[in-house]
Amino acid sequence: MNILHRSDGTDQDTLPCLSLSPNEISLQSPVPSTSSDFHVHRTPSFIKHCCQDMLTAQWTRKLPLIQQTAPAKLAARLIHTFLHDFPDIDMEQYFVIDFCSGAGGPTPLIEKTVNEARARAGHQAIPFRLSDFHPNLDAWMPLATHSANLSFIPQPVDATDTLHAPPLVVSKTSSMPNSTGDHKSIHLYNLSFHHFADADAARIMASTLTTADGLAIIELQDRTLGMLLLMAGEFFLLFLLTIFWFPYSPLHLFFTYIIPVLPFVQAWDGLVSCLRTRTFEETLALAEKALGHKAKLVSSEDTEIGEKFTVAICGDWKFVGVRRLHTWPFGYMNAFLGQKRL
Repeated sequence: MNILHRSDGTDQDTLPCLSLSPNEISLQSPVPSTSSDFHVHRTPSFIKHCCQDMLTAQWTRKLPLIQQTAPAKLAARLIHTFLHDFPDIDMEQYFVIDFCSGAGGPTPLIEKTVNEARARAGHQAIPFRLSDFHPNLDAWMPLATHSANLSFIPQPVDATDTLHAPPLVVSKTSSMPNSTGDHKSIHLYNLSFHHFADADAARIMASTLTTADGLAIIELQDRTLGMLLLMAGEFFLLFLLTIFWFPYSPLHLFFTYIIPVLPFVQAWDGLVSCLRTRTFEETLALAEKALGHKAKLVSSEDTEIGEKFTVAICGDWKFVGVRRLHTWPFGYMNAFLGQKRL
C-alpha cells in the first residue's frame, strides 16, 4: 500500500518540530491488557448518549495547541489514501460499511472529507453505510439527510455472524450464500474493535476476511504508559470543554459541573479502552488464525516522534499498521488496514 510512502506534505499530520527524550520513548511501550468489559454502553441511556456526544465532539473538533487537526480528519486522510490503493476502486461499486456506529461518531465527517477529496481528484464518490447491532435510527436519519453518500442499514448487524449478514455487508467476491449483490465492501471499525473480547474479535476477523475486500480498524488510543497518562487527564479536560461544546445542554452541564458523573465515566471508559486496545501484532495474529496462514513481515519503519508503519502479507491479504500522532505528546491513532489482493 502506498500509504507508507508520504512523498509530499499532505499526509504529514504530525505536530512540527517535536522530539521525544529517551524517557518519553519508554512511555510508548505497551503495558499488559485487561479483560475488564466496563464501557459507556453499560451505563444508563442518558449517560451513554451524553458520552457519545462528547466522543463525537472529541473526534470532530480540534483542540488548540496540542492537535494539528481534528482526529476524524486525520483518520479520513488515512482512509482516503487506503481506498485509493485499491486498483479497481474507480471501476467497481464499493461500499464502506461502518460497524458499531452508535450515534454516528466520526463517520459522517470521514465520509464528507473522503468524498470531497475524491471529487477534487475527479473520482466517483464512495457510499458509506452506518450499521449497529442496535441501530440508532433517530440519530442516523438526520445525518443521512446531509449527504447523498451517507446512509444506514436499518436492521441489526451482528459483526460476528457471517451467515446472516445483510447482503450489503457481503462482497460479490465472497463465497457465502448471502453474497447476492454486484458490489464490493470495505468494513470499518471506528474506536470500537477494542470493545470485543478475544473470542468475538476472532469471529469478527474471520467474518470480515470471508465477506469483505477491505478492513479498516481505527483506534485513537493504545496500551502505552504515555497514553494512559494522557487519558488520566480526561477527567479534567471535560471540565474545560463542556461549557464551550455543550453550553445549551442541561444534562451535560448538570452531570459535569454539579454532579461530575460524565467526567468520571468517560475518563474510566477511556482508561479501560486503552488497556483493551490490541497492538498491530495482536490483531495480525487474529488474521493469521482466520486465514490459516503465517504472516510475512514485508517492512517496518519508525520515525523520531514515535510514529510507525508496518506492512505484512498473509495469504491473499496485505495488512498495514499505521501509528500517527493526533494529540501531543502521547496520543497516537493506531490503524489496522487490510486489503484483499486481486
